[in-house]
Amino acid sequence: MVFHRPSTIPHPTIWHRFTARGIKLRVQDMTAEQVEPAVQLLVKYFMQDEPPCKYIGIQKYPSAQAHLEKLWRDTIKDKLSIVCVEDKPGSPVIGVNVLKVVSKGDKEEPFQTDDKIWAKLFGAVDCVSRGVDIFAQYGVEDYLTAFGLVVDPAWRGCGIGKEILLARYVRVTLFH
Repeated sequence: MVFHRPSTIPHPTIWHRFTARGIKLRVQDMTAEQVEPAVQLLVKYFMQDEPPCKYIGIQKYPSAQAHLEKLWRDTIKDKLSIVCVEDKPGSPVIGVNVLKVVSKGDKEEPFQTDDKIWAKLFGAVDCVSRGVDIFAQYGVEDYLTAFGLVVDPAWRGCGIGKEILLARYVRVTLFH
């Protein structure tokens, strides 16, 4: 069964507030207005800095980049992904986490692609994720997974990634 966000939890919801560098920040659901800035942050910095992307040199391969961007955009449509922004209206996105819930009853489709670079990158992720049965290992019916966490370099070193992960924990406890 495909997971759907509970209708009892409003969208967007602010999941966590904290302070970094003396500035009040919040982690919230990604709104429609934040999708494009969030995706551009991922394209610019995740593809550049995330170790497998960096190692493969994904920025030299437009087709592989397009596959990864499509994965993010498709996943964001589930309205589970979160962003970090200053705790005031209209603030720019400074951190993003693209999230998905995987359910035991989801139809499993084998990973297939003709793109050799995308096969290296996502094929490795797919292989690792299939290497263990998380449902059996932890006795769960569904679990939260991510397809990218990135923080704007201007904000790195402030613990924002950690705060985003804490917000994920709060969300999981409310979703069940």
